[in-house]
Amino acid sequence: MYQSMKYYYDVSDGICTRDSIANYLNTDNASICQFLYFLDIDDIASYVESSYYADKDWHFRYKVSSMIKLIVVKCYRNLSFEKTISTLTKEEAQLLSFEDNNGIMNLPSPATLHHFVIYRLGKTGLDEVMFKIGKNISKNTKIRDAKTDSTPLEASRYDKYADYNPHYNCKMDKAHITMIGTLPIYMTHTKGASHDSPELKKHIDALVEMGVDIDTYALDGGYDSFRNHADIWYKLNAKPVIAYSSDSKVQYEGMMERIDHWVNKMWKLGGSIHMKYEEKLHFLYENGREKQVGMHLRNKNIKDDGFDEDYSHRGECERVHNHIKWTVKFDIRGMKNGSKKLYSVMNFVAYQLLVATNLQNGVKETNSFANYV
Repeated sequence: MYQSMKYYYDVSDGICTRDSIANYLNTDNASICQFLYFLDIDDIASYVESSYYADKDWHFRYKVSSMIKLIVVKCYRNLSFEKTISTLTKEEAQLLSFEDNNGIMNLPSPATLHHFVIYRLGKTGLDEVMFKIGKNISKNTKIRDAKTDSTPLEASRYDKYADYNPHYNCKMDKAHITMIGTLPIYMTHTKGASHDSPELKKHIDALVEMGVDIDTYALDGGYDSFRNHADIWYKLNAKPVIAYSSDSKVQYEGMMERIDHWVNKMWKLGGSIHMKYEEKLHFLYENGREKQVGMHLRNKNIKDDGFDEDYSHRGECERVHNHIKWTVKFDIRGMKNGSKKLYSVMNFVAYQLLVATNLQNGVKETNSFANYV
């Protein structure tokens, strides 16, 4: 999955034959179902079948891959479950593979689609699908810069469960999104007044589990802590590129002579001043001196003339976040409090799959699908 290639399919029943996604890149008002026709999610569907379906034939009345694609249609068109089904044309149903072996269209009811999202997958299932898509994306991209940032999920001003955030001047929840380049791979959902920095641990751990291979990890000043610097360097083997305030000073305990001092002082634990540079930092991190390692790494950033260039990659966050909000419903207006996290993840997964379709088919503008309806 997500290998760069051009897919060709033979489409029957008068739609098109010997078709390619390239035929639709410059075509206005092409169906989003036509776009999703070129998306291969057999591995994701197989995982969902084995993890969230009992061993009964009647549970497989509809292809899981078709149901997942139908979720994308719902989110992209911002429709209710009922209208998602009722507005689907015969040709679109065929493109989503809802045709049985006898050539009969077998569409799920709105209640079935709702049950698939809310009860069959649920928040846990959608989280796992999101993780698997993100892992596949990270494994099949040559981009080596990551970044994490939060974005508001706006709520109604009458929402008694949503926090008022004075910075954004609205009631809201937050989506914390990690990307490689402009490719969204992971998201968490928190209350609107929660701080960004504590949420970073979940994202670092997710990237470690995905096995990402990156050079830099860019974050704004909301994540500026010595522990975050150290965790990124140690766990991801990446350079932490975290904005620091204009009055930040070089920390004495982070100087190289203090690194040497503490390595030497802990000789009973195996420390030696003759260790290589990175071995010293690893040794200190593993022996309770994480904060000192973080001080040293931030000192290096303060002195680094190339820091601003590395940090400039973080500017893509706002642009992609705005694009997500333009593409799918990425707010919590009108949602029940207990459903907010599920629906925010569902819409994020839908956006991931749209990006994945372009990635699979070698489309250079991976975040471009504005010409589909």
